[in-house]
Order: sequence, then structure tokens, then C-alpha cells
Amino acid sequence: MACFLVSATVGIGVAVARHIVKNHENKLELEGKTQLPEKFGSDVKWSQKLAYLELTLFSGSFVLAIEHILHGEIVPLPPFLTAANNPADTAEMLTEMGTVGVAMLAILLVAWGAGVAIVDYIKFKKRKEGLKEAIVK
Repeated sequence: MACFLVSATVGIGVAVARHIVKNHENKLELEGKTQLPEKFGSDVKWSQKLAYLELTLFSGSFVLAIEHILHGEIVPLPPFLTAANNPADTAEMLTEMGTVGVAMLAILLVAWGAGVAIVDYIKFKKRKEGLKEAIVK
């Protein structure tokens, strides 16, 4: 009924975190204290990695919200969520948010983390091989 709110709420937190990280990265860049290129995971900035997560969270929440609108669970009049009209339905909605919403969020975070780790590992291996070839030449 409102499982999309879990991802949307975390998406807002990720958006705030991304802006903080981006400001910190810009500050380090201005000071000339960037990461060493030999360090694992340094090809893609963390602000960009968080941007991918933010986009995933908000796009998934948007699609789920549209689905809930089509099924009449969200209406254009307050309280907007039809489950908020009845206390019994509200309890069911909160249970769904705590089970389905949190489970979807956990799966999404694991998938994002695995994707980030795989991409960082592939880029690290390619860069390391390039450095070995440059040393051999």
C-alpha cells in the first residue's frame, strides 16, 4: 500500500548524503588532495556512485507510486493513502512498509553494492594491467 515510501525516504537521505560527499570531494580537489590513482575504487567518485543509488531509489519509488495510483491505493485528496482512513488498514499498511518495503530496499542496496564492487574491481584490474604493461615497455 505504501511500500514505495520506504525507498523514497531513503532516496531523500541518499540525496542529502550525495551533496555532502560531492562538496567534500570538491573541497579536496581544490586543495589538491585527490585519491591516489592506484587505490581500489578510485576511478569513479563516491558522489557519482551515490547518484546511481539515488536514481535507482527514486525511479523505483515513482514506478511503484504509479502502480498504487492505478490500483486506487493513492488518491488526490487528503489523506492521499486510502489505508490512512481506517486504523485497521493503517496497521496493515505499516506492516507492509516494514516487511515488503524494507525487503525491497535491502535487495536494492545489496544489488547496488555488488554492482559498485564489481565495476570498481574490473576498473582496478584493467588499470593494474595497464601499469604493468607500461613498466615492461
